[in-house]
Amino acid sequence: MLLTKLHIPSAGNNIIHRTELSEKLNQGLNRKLILVSAPAGFGKTTVVSDWISQNNIPTAWFSIDKADNDPVEFLSYIIAGIQNIHSEFGLTSLTLLNSPSKPSIQSIISLLINDILQIKLNFILVLDDFHQITNKDILELVTFLLDHIPGNIHTLIITRSDPSLSISKLRSQHQLLEVRSSDLSFSANDISILFNKKLKLKLSIEDSYSLETKTEGWIAGLQLAALSMQGKEDISKFIQDLKGDNRYIMDYLMEEVLKNQTDDIKEFLLQTSILEQMSAPLCNAILNRNDSQLILEELEKNNMFVIPLDNERKWFRYHHLFADLLKQRLQLIEKETISKLHNKAIEWFNNNSMSALAIEHAIETKNFEKSIQLIGNMVEEMWEKGQHVAILNYGNILPEELIRKNANFCLYYAWVLIISGQVQKGATFLNDAETIFNSKCDNNILNNSNPDKKNLWGKITVASAYLHSQLNNPANTIKYFKIALDNLGTEESLWLGWGWYAFGMAQFSLGDLSQSINAFNEAFKFGKQSHNIHLISTVAQRLSDCEQQLGHYRSAYEKCSEFMTYMNDNGYSDIVNSDWSYAGLHVTIGNTLYMFGNSDKAYESAQIAYKMYKESKDIMLGISVLLLNSMVLSTRGEDKESEQMILEAEKLCENNQLLPYLYNILQSLKLMFYLNRKQEEKAKKIVNKLNLNPTDKVDHLNEAVYLAYAYYLLIQGQNKEAGTILSRLHDITYTSKRVERLIAVKIIYAIYYKYTRDSDKAYENLIEAIALAAPENLVMFFIHNIREIEDLLVVIFKKPAYIEKIPPQFIENIKIAIEKHRKVLKKNNIEVLSIREIEIIKYMANHMSNQEIADKLFISHNTVKTHLKNIFLKLEIDSRSKAIAKAKELGLI
Repeated sequence: MLLTKLHIPSAGNNIIHRTELSEKLNQGLNRKLILVSAPAGFGKTTVVSDWISQNNIPTAWFSIDKADNDPVEFLSYIIAGIQNIHSEFGLTSLTLLNSPSKPSIQSIISLLINDILQIKLNFILVLDDFHQITNKDILELVTFLLDHIPGNIHTLIITRSDPSLSISKLRSQHQLLEVRSSDLSFSANDISILFNKKLKLKLSIEDSYSLETKTEGWIAGLQLAALSMQGKEDISKFIQDLKGDNRYIMDYLMEEVLKNQTDDIKEFLLQTSILEQMSAPLCNAILNRNDSQLILEELEKNNMFVIPLDNERKWFRYHHLFADLLKQRLQLIEKETISKLHNKAIEWFNNNSMSALAIEHAIETKNFEKSIQLIGNMVEEMWEKGQHVAILNYGNILPEELIRKNANFCLYYAWVLIISGQVQKGATFLNDAETIFNSKCDNNILNNSNPDKKNLWGKITVASAYLHSQLNNPANTIKYFKIALDNLGTEESLWLGWGWYAFGMAQFSLGDLSQSINAFNEAFKFGKQSHNIHLISTVAQRLSDCEQQLGHYRSAYEKCSEFMTYMNDNGYSDIVNSDWSYAGLHVTIGNTLYMFGNSDKAYESAQIAYKMYKESKDIMLGISVLLLNSMVLSTRGEDKESEQMILEAEKLCENNQLLPYLYNILQSLKLMFYLNRKQEEKAKKIVNKLNLNPTDKVDHLNEAVYLAYAYYLLIQGQNKEAGTILSRLHDITYTSKRVERLIAVKIIYAIYYKYTRDSDKAYENLIEAIALAAPENLVMFFIHNIREIEDLLVVIFKKPAYIEKIPPQFIENIKIAIEKHRKVLKKNNIEVLSIREIEIIKYMANHMSNQEIADKLFISHNTVKTHLKNIFLKLEIDSRSKAIAKAKELGLI
């Protein structure tokens, strides 16, 4: 970090205190934004600096240059600037910023806003030279800051052109103070004071008015004119000879100024113009001299557009416009000379631990070989500090053929590309990193325990393992992970954490939940060692997924709670409730609460997750969030909204490659949604689209959709085919101990045996499902298919022999959940009708008698009469005709 960027520039000895401007700026202390916008040379920075000094206003100053177009770099400087006012400011945010996997910038801004509220004084944040900012993310974060800015901070932006911020909105809200070139221009009176009282040049009143007319009060032109007048006998004639526009006048005056300098000073000015900032040792190094400090001080004393960047006057810069004019003249010198100057600057900056500035000079001269060498040496530090945008920018600037020769840069560039969604491009550069390493390092180097080489190879293979885990290629993931484990040192906790995470994902894809959980626990341990909250959060979510599949919902809930406690203890509580990358935690918590039957709390978590996901580009996260919301909304009786969530999730799938497991979960939920609402045509379209067949292979990746398909076949009367699928599903879920799916399978199996009139096995499977769900209080399994199993549950609950081994409280919890579900449906004018009851209404609508219905369904006449009584009770009617009318009204037939 260059602390000179945080220095409030001095207004200079010849400053003219302009009362009207100062009073206008004072009005801005009641507004969110003060915008000082004018072309170069209008004295914007000087006016603001003088106003701050005169009024003794606490100020955080940030002088921006083009290298600050990285959100991490930009925010780091803002935090450092405000720390000059309040030393404890933004410590948590800075830690988050300087990590490889940081939260969203908007979340960090939210943290900073909360920190600003803790500062017990009013202050100003000055962003000087804001026109240098072109990064869209930075413009968005400044807009967000202005929209939510606390009352004790006022932002002042100095710029050559209006920025792409919410200027019109702030203007309409009377939250904007604007200072334009018309406000900044010198009047004839100002010119007279400057030239006569400050510079002692004895300007007549007529000359002052003439200068005002010719320069339009342009301060840079006036300053150059003052320098040009030194030694002139006839100042009036000199002024009269000035003609043309500001640019012409500037060129003319520049020539006059340089004419007045010795050749030595002229050479110093021209050759040091390549430097954005300069110190005496730096100038001495590139010019092969030893008197630069004296020259810099003399230039400042003579008002030669030299601005000190610190109080010790060790670092200076030229006024930007003056520097531009000098550079134009420097181009007339041989390019070889300019190149030599830049090369000396590169060497000096690199030797003095200012690598970023060395890189700027290398890129400026298109010395890309030197650039990639310098960047390759510092790219790991940039990655660790979360400067991903800067890495991407370098990747876009540098020629690909040079990038592909630097394994270090290829590695980190590839990683950033992959996590930013450019997976194929990232894979290409990662392959290059591997190729480069293998061409330069043989097995002897690795076997001889060269730690640097081994660690680099370990990092490359971790990145490869992570890539293949995202591509759902478990074999390659495991291969690269094992290589990484053999080469990474124990101090590389972050890389080891991501390696174990990738290995866990591979085992998850292979269906080995036990191995997956072991791997994720290792990743969780290394995540804590590295203090990388993104890794910890990601692993916590995956661990919870595995625990849920094993039916360990309480453990999943505890794992997420453990992470929440960790975040709270480390000052990150706001982040987990606002940043999209933690939405998955709320999904896990919401899903767990939902399965416990706590639909209100589940709804809260689902809504938090939904709001957070909107800021995300993570497709898999988005689908998980939407599916949870669909389930919770359905339980609340909001079927239209529930269906909308499913359709929104399906839209996310378009043109995006999903893990097969997640895609099948989505399709199974959609199929069950329509089946439970008797929308059989829509269900049929899904079955046809997926090309499902009873003879298909069933495995852990597609079991969810085939379970829904088995239920579909039952409704279609294809009991035999449904039984075949259920048998296979039971075997694979029982063998793998995936209790979550096994419970669901046994419930559908109970329905199957009900349809095939094997009551004993129907009760047996449902009782086994209850026994499996009881330890974790998973009541919602029995609400999903309540229309089909309520009659079975009624019998089971009445027979002590059936439930003697089941905790009474769980039985009571199921009853409470059923009653709650019934109230929701009743509120929406829908009562719970079983599939059989709906079948009977359909036959009634076809004018069939009770006996005809009994014969059709192979049940007794008395059973039909019992079903009719239940139908009348549930629909709150008292006749066949009313039952048919009500069923049509509710869309049941």
